[in-house]
Amino acid sequence: MTRHCICYVVDDNYLFPTLVSASQAREHAPASLADIVILCLSDASQRVKEVMPVAISLGVQLIEVPTTSIYNLHPMYGRLFIDKLLPRAYERVLYIDGDTQIAGSLEPLLNTDIPEGKFLAVRDPAAMFAKLSDKWARRIQAERDEAGLGQRSLEDYLNTGVLAFNLKDWGNLAGETLKLIRGRSTPFKFGDQDPMNLAIGNQCLYISNRWNFPGFLIGSSQEERVKPVIYHFMSNPRPWVYAGAPWGEKWHTPYKDFLARFPSLESVAPKTTAVKKARHYLQQALKCVTEYGPVSRFSEAKPLQEV
Repeated sequence: MTRHCICYVVDDNYLFPTLVSASQAREHAPASLADIVILCLSDASQRVKEVMPVAISLGVQLIEVPTTSIYNLHPMYGRLFIDKLLPRAYERVLYIDGDTQIAGSLEPLLNTDIPEGKFLAVRDPAAMFAKLSDKWARRIQAERDEAGLGQRSLEDYLNTGVLAFNLKDWGNLAGETLKLIRGRSTPFKFGDQDPMNLAIGNQCLYISNRWNFPGFLIGSSQEERVKPVIYHFMSNPRPWVYAGAPWGEKWHTPYKDFLARFPSLESVAPKTTAVKKARHYLQQALKCVTEYGPVSRFSEAKPLQEV
């Protein structure tokens, strides 16, 4: 066991894309530096049994975790229990969402200093959308107000898709977030992201979005400026079922190639329909013109920590 762990937390519906990301992480992080662990929240899942031999062959640890371990909460909350689900021998954890692809070395992020009691994350791209128009700004401000974050700058809001932290600190950080979730009578709009920002946002050291780059900005001048390492496909359609704009065939191909390499995963690979694909093409073509293109002209706020 190494001191570092690159960790994913998913349910068994998300195993296929997560395994693609985890296999890329294995390629971009030496085994001597970090273990790759997928924590799958499920109960005696047949899908886990089907995927396990592939994970082992890739040098990825796949661990099935009972859903009761997170008190039967939605799987998105699983990252808040990482300190309880991983072996405590790890010192540093790099958590990555399963709807990602890894395009470069993870060593700088694994090796960067994280002060005691702090954690690293990337600003959510919503702040850039707020610059599009007053209408967008009012909408995003209303969402922040609803979450109790109305007094903070729109740019001081983290995305939970990539998190780096010292494992000994995560119990307290995640615990504060869970306390807020349990004390609220109605759910937060953005799952664990709103309460994490509200409870521990002040402990976050923002890093460049090259470590959590929005997939909808692929092909933009911002991608060229940032030179991303981790690409995050934050909303539907995802590239494992759709090869159109903005990412295109290049980012769909890794999933096709992975399935060709491991045909036994056919039963766990997500499927779509021709009708949904057609709708995605039309929706994305419109968004590329009205949203993604204009947003790509803006830059994120300056990171608090360079990595």
